[in-house]
Amino acid sequence: MSIDSPVADELIDVPQHTVAPSQVAPSASRSVLRAISPLVLTEAAALIGAGVIAAIATGANPALAILVGYGAGVGTLVLARTAAPAPPVAAAPEAKSEPAPAEATTAAAWMLVSTFTVADASRLFCGGEPGGTATQESIAWGRALIDAIKRGDLAIAPKRGVAQSGLERENPHYMTEVTREALRAWADRKGSVPDFLRP
Repeated sequence: MSIDSPVADELIDVPQHTVAPSQVAPSASRSVLRAISPLVLTEAAALIGAGVIAAIATGANPALAILVGYGAGVGTLVLARTAAPAPPVAAAPEAKSEPAPAEATTAAAWMLVSTFTVADASRLFCGGEPGGTATQESIAWGRALIDAIKRGDLAIAPKRGVAQSGLERENPHYMTEVTREALRAWADRKGSVPDFLRP
């Protein structure tokens, strides 16, 4: 039985040398056929062909038998392609990234702000930007600020036209506001005043 097709030529003419990653052929079918033994693919084709012939010999519709055989062949190639090892890929060089210093990440405008929410201050204390993703460190600073407000160590900012509520002092939250002066005094008592609070 002779098969005249490009796939059959690739099955027969499989190179026996190792291909360098830079010389891998662009054709996906060729790389699959190189990775799989030609004997296995030949046996699969023979079994599919024998199944088609046996189906036609037993009275099956010839067109349907050929269609099923074609589907089995395509399925075999798809399975062979997924089972084939991927060609080696050269590792990309690792990008070196250095953490930016706190001065570079804190915008100068935040040094001019007179009141801060607990959420904003907690990020600024660890060198982040307000509105950025919360980190474990910023969450810890937020809890420390809330605890300081509850203890009375950190005063909340007065609100215009509203009498200061004891309820907010007892139950502060991340949107509770504190003044720059109160925050600087609290940080100074703790022994570390961050850059955004410096005059």
